[in-house]
Amino acid sequence: GRAVAEARKTWDGPKPISIVGSTGSIGTQTLDIVAENPDKFRVVALAAGSNVTLLADQVKTFRPKLVAVRNESLVEELKDALADMEDKPEIIPGEQGIIEVARHPDAVTVVTGIVGCAGLKPTVAAIEAGKDIALANKETLIAGGPFVLPLAHKHKVKILPADSEHSAIFQCIQGLPEGALRRIILTASGGAFKDLPVEKLKEVKVADALKHP
Repeated sequence: GRAVAEARKTWDGPKPISIVGSTGSIGTQTLDIVAENPDKFRVVALAAGSNVTLLADQVKTFRPKLVAVRNESLVEELKDALADMEDKPEIIPGEQGIIEVARHPDAVTVVTGIVGCAGLKPTVAAIEAGKDIALANKETLIAGGPFVLPLAHKHKVKILPADSEHSAIFQCIQGLPEGALRRIILTASGGAFKDLPVEKLKEVKVADALKHP
């Protein structure tokens, strides 16, 4: 791995960001916002899993300095897709590439939209590099919360919720005085029991619930 650069908290012009999981739902929506606000944001690094076609389009549009593709067998395909670019980005394959995107020295904020526990390592790497985190990866806090939150406090970084429900709650409680909130009721839009009749819910077992991610 590379030496971790000093955290960058000041910048000129649009805020520099990295996106981990750029071809997924969160990543593509983030890039839509960047495209609509070029005066506010610029992309310095992108990481994706295996959707090389979309990733190549994103690279051509947003021109990051660094690109990672988790599936190492697709690196040559990505290079071929970017062959006509004049200023080609550096490409790092595999998990190490994802981590390098997360801690890119130019990034101030890292959007982590990668699915599952695979998002834990890059999020930790970003925190240790002093990056603020826009977190859409729930597993990072569910599986690693007792470790991740103290780490964020130690490195003085912010963890901001980027997923829809969490962000909605976050926005609702802005400005409330301490102690003003008693409880939060979070409804679900899907899940394992979405279409189950209400009278059947009392028969649900823990194992049934755990089948759903």
